[in-house]
This record gives sequence, C-alpha cells and structure tokens, in this order.
Amino acid sequence: MLGYSGYTEHSDYYIAPHDTWESAFEFLKQLACESGDNEFCIGEVHQTSVLEFGNIKWYKWNEDKGEWIQYD
Repeated sequence: MLGYSGYTEHSDYYIAPHDTWESAFEFLKQLACESGDNEFCIGEVHQTSVLEFGNIKWYKWNEDKGEWIQYD
C-alpha cells in the first residue's frame, strides 16, 4: 500500500498519498473547509499495474453535531 488519499466533494483531483490515515483525514478536513465543501472521501492507495483506490469512506459535515460524520 502506498498510503491514504482522497478528494473533496467538488475537487477534480486526489491529494498526494499520506503515510497515515489520520494525516490524510486531517488534511482533507482542512481542504474541505478551505474550499467550502462539506463532503470528502478517503481511502487506501495501492500500486498494482495501475493505481487502485480502495476501502473508500465518505464523510460529511454535520452542522448539528459540529463534526465530520461517516456515511455510505
């Protein structure tokens, strides 16, 4: 596995892979807030003959709870 990557709701590209899930998650939260998005996904990046993105989880900002909530 190369690391963890993802993208925000209206982004056209994935972030560079991070070594830890926590690091990628924190970066995506900040990126989403700065870009005005309220959703992002994060997953594992694997290298085979091509880059594969797996185990994807989506998160959405929950205004009532004041936190990012995972959803399907």
